Amino acid sequence: MYLLEKQSLQKIQVGVVKNMISFNFKSFVILNIYVLIIVDLALLIAVYFTIIKDKIKTKRYYKASIYLTPKVLNFIETEDNLSEIENLVKQDFFKTVITDIMVDYTEKNSTNISELFIKLRLDTCLIKKLHRVTNISDLRKLASMRVENAYDTLLELAVSDKLDISFMSFFGLSLIDLPKDKKETAIKRLISSNIVSDRIVEILSKFNLNFEEWLELLEKEQTTVGKIVFIKNIMVKEEIQNINNSDKILTFLKDETEVKIAAITALCNSKNEKYIDELIEVYEKEVDWHVRVAVAKGFSKFEFEIVKNILLKMTKDKEWWVRYNAIKSIVAMGDEGLFTLIDLSLETEDKNISDLAYYFLNSNKDVYNIVKNIEV
Repeated sequence: MYLLEKQSLQKIQVGVVKNMISFNFKSFVILNIYVLIIVDLALLIAVYFTIIKDKIKTKRYYKASIYLTPKVLNFIETEDNLSEIENLVKQDFFKTVITDIMVDYTEKNSTNISELFIKLRLDTCLIKKLHRVTNISDLRKLASMRVENAYDTLLELAVSDKLDISFMSFFGLSLIDLPKDKKETAIKRLISSNIVSDRIVEILSKFNLNFEEWLELLEKEQTTVGKIVFIKNIMVKEEIQNINNSDKILTFLKDETEVKIAAITALCNSKNEKYIDELIEVYEKEVDWHVRVAVAKGFSKFEFEIVKNILLKMTKDKEWWVRYNAIKSIVAMGDEGLFTLIDLSLETEDKNISDLAYYFLNSNKDVYNIVKNIEV
């Protein structure tokens, strides 16, 4: 009897424990559901509040911009209201709006109002801000200010692993009217940076150096990349057509392949006929077909009659890309080139040449229209 009562009591205890566990688990689940609902609701409120806050801020910024623009433009043009603008920039919100208006003015008009930024101490505020947190928006503003006291900050940020930060820093350095030694320091760092060469050339074109200074930097340069970007920077300038300038490029025809190709393009861009014989010699002795292609491309810059024979010879080159670019140069020579192209398309001795010429006649819309007009 006692044993039965004991077993019954144990069953009751086990049942009570199970019920308690079940109750606690249900309570835990319900509690977690309530917590999740509260958290989701809080997040929703926070997002909604942020959206509303941003809308209010944007609306306030827009109104302030409309109000301040005429005042700021008047300050830029006359400085009559300097004291008024100085009082306004004491407030952080107005300071931001005024900075944006002035930066927008410099970018749209490609002008230098660095002295005005300095008078309002807007440059020092941005520099301090960038030292705390670097972001591309503030960096662009500082670059557009063109202030010399941004030099150290921009030079430091130029070595950033982030390419957008590095590019914008170098771009800002290129806009500042710096002493020659500081310019050369910035340019040397730019040449050795991880920025792709075409973008480096783009930045170099912004530096305020005369042609002789560019030539001087080229002649001192030891790296392949440096020589290439300097030549590419030089080749698009009008001064390259001066024989005294273009003569200094000749030495690079004996350099590495990539440098040689850049030098060929520069000499052809000079349009000085004195280089034709030398370029023909390069073509005939060159093993690397990339170099021969550069000559074929470059000859489109000269009068057709002067380079006609060598271009026709190039159409029989063993490398297809040389033949292709030779015919492409012939196409670029106007009516005389066009008639030569028609003759090549009728070539019976070499099917490769005739097929390639025929391809250009049919695939180039301008050429096709010219041929139609001739037939008419």
